[in-house]
Amino acid sequence: MKRIGRCIIVLLLILFSTTGCWNLKEPNQLAFFTGNGLDLTEDGKLEATVLIVTPAGIGGGQFSSGDKKKGYQVVSATGKNVSDAITNIQSKLSRHVFPGHRDIFLVGQRLADQGIGETIDPFLRNAHSDLRSLIYLVKDAKPEEIFSIEPFFDQFITTSLSDEQTAIGIKPYLAREFVIDVLSDGTQPLMPVVSLNPQNHYNFDGSAIFNKEDNVKLVGFLNKKETFYANWVKDRLSSHTLTSFINQGDGTISITLGSFKRHITVKEVDEEIHIDLRLSGKGTIIENSTNLDPSKGVDLKLIEDELEKITQKAIEKQIKMVQKKYKMDIYGFGESVHQQYPKQWKTIKHNWSEHFSQLHVSVNVDLTCNNPGQANWSIYP
Repeated sequence: MKRIGRCIIVLLLILFSTTGCWNLKEPNQLAFFTGNGLDLTEDGKLEATVLIVTPAGIGGGQFSSGDKKKGYQVVSATGKNVSDAITNIQSKLSRHVFPGHRDIFLVGQRLADQGIGETIDPFLRNAHSDLRSLIYLVKDAKPEEIFSIEPFFDQFITTSLSDEQTAIGIKPYLAREFVIDVLSDGTQPLMPVVSLNPQNHYNFDGSAIFNKEDNVKLVGFLNKKETFYANWVKDRLSSHTLTSFINQGDGTISITLGSFKRHITVKEVDEEIHIDLRLSGKGTIIENSTNLDPSKGVDLKLIEDELEKITQKAIEKQIKMVQKKYKMDIYGFGESVHQQYPKQWKTIKHNWSEHFSQLHVSVNVDLTCNNPGQANWSIYP
């Protein structure tokens, strides 16, 4: 009993001795930034950008009097390296920059073309850096331009970006997941892309493929539809609306899909690695311009079968394109080989890109419509 009492006293002493902020700056001495980005200027200088929260612009509510101040400021500076650029940003501020609340990390296309491995490493290894922040590539624009956009619904563009990605059904890509992809042997990074549209607002613009063996250099892009398929294969999809023309119904079907699943089986056939990829999803028909009635089991089966064939062919075509054009395993097939055939993996992992480009991949898609809803009839006779 005495021993328990002594332990409690020690724990209380530790608790009370660690509640102070002896070696930390007070909140009113810090410049919290919710987003930061890296890019190259036209003359090749490294440029860092931060989106800083300005307390004077936060709060107030809809009944506050006077003009409401903007709740953020965008500050950029160039430097010889990342630390030098951040130091030059600091020289423009009266508070100490603090990255601990960062939500978004943006990578400019100019920098990505040169390779981002060595450049962003100091950011990700910073003791205050939050690896839960989302990471994006900025295509045909600069991080500063994206951060300067005033969002429609949210106070900060950083919140708006993450919410939109969730709304379109693609799971957020976190900085820690990017690090895992870079450090793993059997997968290449596939990063979400944002760009500026003609209305000078941001737009989700597919995804970017990187080669981690070459300083994590940008090698190509996938469009929005290809990104949907790639994220399904990567098991990073939460919802999606699929629209296809159904030949047997002489019309178009739209189905909102969810409950996505992916199963990868690795087989060895004649001393060669084969991938058996099985994808499934469940959804609801939301629009039907065919002459088929989804409330009838036979017609519903025709719709499901044709959607499965169309989707299967599209995914097979995309995988072959990535294999031949980029030779980058963005799907993580190598990780499955590593897990299921560890001995064979030791002999091929050092040259996996070449093996991936010749890899035999069979695709099977299973789509289920549980509820046709009101899409099985029309108000027109």
